[in-house]
Amino acid sequence: MGAAPVPALVEGVPASLDPALRAWIYETAAQDPEEAQHLLIRLDLTLPKKYADTYQQQLQERQSKQAELSAQWEAGKAARGDNTYVAPRLPVPMPPNPFARFLAYGTDHELLWDVVDDLLFALCREPLSPETWPVTAFLNPDARRTRRIIEPLNRLLAESRSVYEVAPNQRGLTRRMEAGLGEALALASDAAQDGGYPKARRHLERARDKLFAVRPDPSGAYVDLIRAVEAVACPMFLPLNQVPTLGMVRAHIKDAKTKYEYVLTDKSGTAGTTDAVVAMLTALWEGHSDRHAGGPREVPVLQEAAEAALTVATALVTMFSTGAVRLRR
Repeated sequence: MGAAPVPALVEGVPASLDPALRAWIYETAAQDPEEAQHLLIRLDLTLPKKYADTYQQQLQERQSKQAELSAQWEAGKAARGDNTYVAPRLPVPMPPNPFARFLAYGTDHELLWDVVDDLLFALCREPLSPETWPVTAFLNPDARRTRRIIEPLNRLLAESRSVYEVAPNQRGLTRRMEAGLGEALALASDAAQDGGYPKARRHLERARDKLFAVRPDPSGAYVDLIRAVEAVACPMFLPLNQVPTLGMVRAHIKDAKTKYEYVLTDKSGTAGTTDAVVAMLTALWEGHSDRHAGGPREVPVLQEAAEAALTVATALVTMFSTGAVRLRR
């Protein structure tokens, strides 16, 4: 018997997740009421009057209850004498913050992921570097708060098989990538870093974040993919050019094809030509359909096109960073 099929990832917020996700939103937003208010502004939401009125009524009730308890305490203290210790009354808890309450329980179902994404960005911090001593990380208040916020959310996302997961930088949501593509991206990023091209790694990570965000930006992601390849290829092939571009790199490799070789060999065992590499550069360069505005060929970059470009760009960054294209020996 074959292996059982893996259940498909779930788009949107399933009914089974809705109550728990709203509870997480309330608990998280209530940690910073001022930020919860600003979140409404960023999402262009208006606090309904009933939430504000309810909060004011609850505040008045709290003040009355607090005054009553204080009077009881003072009376008890006077009855026992000034020298008798009387435990102070605990303050009456504040009523639920109206902004946090509305975000959690009044927001339309379709906006819940936007609320979660914004809360992560506003309240969480990027992971500390691996060199940070674990005790230091434990004592860092921002790191502790981030951990308290993310750990229960990660469980909810995993158990509901959501298409989303917490982004690697912990400051938002990202769509889960196909395993093979994720591995290829990680390989390209590591190769760029190890090869001395940290800017390429940063551009790849930015492209990933834009491409798999709650509100994807395929056009912005495509720009970062171009820059990721340029960050490796331009200093490698056009070190003296002051304003190099990926198009110039492509033209250079194409015109100097006898000067370079590709590590994949042909049937005879001879090092291969760079024709395939030029084809990949051409596809990436010409596929940037909205690079120039105002012309008849300006076409918005589609999500599927940007995802295909990510595959090409990661392969190019890996090949260039590891020396798969080199001067002919």
